[in-house]
Amino acid sequence: AGAVTDAEVTFTTGNPWTADGKLIFEVPDTFTNVGADSVAITSGIDGTFTVAQTGTTTVLASTLKTAGGSWIVTITRAGDGATVATGTQVVIVLTDVTNQQHEGSSGTFPLFKTTLADGTTAIDESSSEADAVGIVPPAVTFTPSGWGGTTPSIVPVSMIAGAVTDATVTFTTGNPWTADGKLIFEVPDTFTNVGAASVAITSGIDGTFAVAQTGTTTTLASTLKTAGGSWVVTITR
Repeated sequence: AGAVTDAEVTFTTGNPWTADGKLIFEVPDTFTNVGADSVAITSGIDGTFTVAQTGTTTVLASTLKTAGGSWIVTITRAGDGATVATGTQVVIVLTDVTNQQHEGSSGTFPLFKTTLADGTTAIDESSSEADAVGIVPPAVTFTPSGWGGTTPSIVPVSMIAGAVTDATVTFTTGNPWTADGKLIFEVPDTFTNVGAASVAITSGIDGTFAVAQTGTTTTLASTLKTAGGSWVVTITR
């Protein structure tokens, strides 16, 4: 999630694709941004290309996307290659695509077609148009990012065995954390107890919070822990 990456576009021609034709497709607004600076050809086609995109410009607030998309990407063949024959698998790599900023489905890509040079006369097409018979490209599923490559930590302020202490939770966001989001972490049952009564912010965030924990209640026998934990702590902004 949130990665700036290339996107591999793969299709098999149902009819010949002309040397001056276009490939036109729509990227849903679940993506953060589509720069579409350039394309690279992996297989199935030759010649040179130009690429352009139109759509609502992405708006960011503290790096969180608040508006933008969808985007129509148009890849135009320059007329200096051969016609792509029927039944040819074409693979094109599109640069500068920013994934959505959280895990989940992108939703389907609602338009995908090759056209003649005019950009309107479809050769092969998948869309909601009445004359389109192809199946639109399926959704992709994004996975969470990994804290910008920095490992989170939960460190007790006192390291003395059995001490009742505070614990400092430190992490670096790999994507924006929303103003109503949650931080959820699990404390292992090697600890004696987790009360999680309150939180105090040291740096990097503002606002107020609620804190709760769920887990097996600690059982003591002559002050020795005999059962309890683990505990899942939820801090809600």
